[in-house]
Parts: sequence; C-alpha cells; structure tokens
Amino acid sequence: MKLFNFNSQANVMQAKSIVKVDQLTSFDMIYVYHLLSVGTKLNLQFEEEKLSGDLVYKVMFNSFILGFITLTGLSKMMFEKEKELEATIFNLAKEKYLPLKSLELSVSKKSLKMVS
Repeated sequence: MKLFNFNSQANVMQAKSIVKVDQLTSFDMIYVYHLLSVGTKLNLQFEEEKLSGDLVYKVMFNSFILGFITLTGLSKMMFEKEKELEATIFNLAKEKYLPLKSLELSVSKKSLKMVS
C-alpha cells in the first residue's frame, strides 16, 4: 500500500519562451505544411551565434527545415548553452493548399531542476 504518491517529474521546472520564426523557408515547407498544427512538436538545432551575441536556431520537423529563429534578450540568457531545444507550435497562420504565412513556437528545455 502506498501512502505517498511521489512523482519524480514534479521537481522539474520548464523554462519556456514564445518566439516567432523569422525566416520561414519554402523549399522544405511544401512537403510538410499539411502535417503542421497547433501542438506539433518540433526540434531546434543550434546554427550560429551572431556578432551581437544573439543565438540562431534551425527549426526542424523530422528532417525538413522550416525556418530559423533568433533568440535575444532574456530568451538568449535562458537557452545560451543549449545545442538542441524542443518546441511546440503555439500559433500558425495558413491557408488551404498554401505554405505557412507565420509560425510562433513555444520553446522549452527540461534541464532546470528545483532545489530544496
């Protein structure tokens, strides 16, 4: 009999940030735009650091490149040492049979833990 139900996931905090995809690409978008909806999970891979210190990540759906995001300010400080991040689609604007017009992502990492 269990007196306490301890969930090990309860000690994990997630840092999240909402960002807009700056540079939507069209060459891979035509293959996957119909599979994208709010809540779809995407991968972000570190691409480069700009001269200003801003971080550029490549937005990937499986092996398809959807675009690039730039993290600045507080978002840059939260994710600065991460080579890969996970994201979910927060908002998107699309018309039937046409590629996406805009894409907003909720970016997160799970490596932050609460210390008591």
